[in-house]
Amino acid sequence: MEKHSEDSGDRLLGRGVYSDDGLEESRDIQRRPARSWLRTNALSLPIVFLLLYIAILQTIQLSNKSSKCAATHHSEIDDGHFTLPKDALKYEERPEWYPPQLPWKQEPSDALDDIWDDALYSLNIRIGDDELSLLNENKTNRVQITGGKGNDYVGVLGAYHHLHCLNNIRRLLSWDYYGPKLAGEKHLEGFSREHSDHCIDTIRQALMCHANTGLYTSEWDEETKLPSRNLKSNSVTTCVRWDSLNDWARQRALRPGQYKYQPRRPSS
Repeated sequence: MEKHSEDSGDRLLGRGVYSDDGLEESRDIQRRPARSWLRTNALSLPIVFLLLYIAILQTIQLSNKSSKCAATHHSEIDDGHFTLPKDALKYEERPEWYPPQLPWKQEPSDALDDIWDDALYSLNIRIGDDELSLLNENKTNRVQITGGKGNDYVGVLGAYHHLHCLNNIRRLLSWDYYGPKLAGEKHLEGFSREHSDHCIDTIRQALMCHANTGLYTSEWDEETKLPSRNLKSNSVTTCVRWDSLNDWARQRALRPGQYKYQPRRPSS
């Protein structure tokens, strides 16, 4: 570069024009800072990329979590199916079968009736007008209730309907005890042949729809020389935790004295 500095003409007219040696030297000067930075930050680059990767993952996870949270609170109607919020139902694995036991296995009594009454406490629940609309239900002549948000309807979850039917059949099988006890009660048509047939078929449909594939076997009965009718199973099955369903339903349960039935309001 010094040989050109003496000639002002070359310096002015030849600005940006270099010999091969000068060009290489210029390129080398330009490359040095980049190589120096790379050597200095050799460990920093992977850390930066790792932090960027983690940030992207967290963003995706938070987005998914937000979507799930939204679904949790708005998942009661799904493609025409009424479903509980996803965080409401809990499940557990338990034996498919175990011997009948207390408090359910006992002779007809007030104590046994109290057990069944408590299980059926949430038989009738409150259903919002918006929920009924999303289910595409025909609201004509649907029974509404007072004491709520104004346009609520009465509804029954399938599990409670099935329990109600089973309880009716249970009492019919012990009619010697329940007949005199229920004499004079209203709505005894619930124990009629017609209603009993309805209950039996309702339970049949539920059993066939939600077919249980737990395997049962029979022991040989030496006394009768026939297979025992008492089937048993060592299968394990996944069950809804009843308390989780019941807790959700109780929040909507129609409590005696706090509501009245009424026909659907035309303005609804």
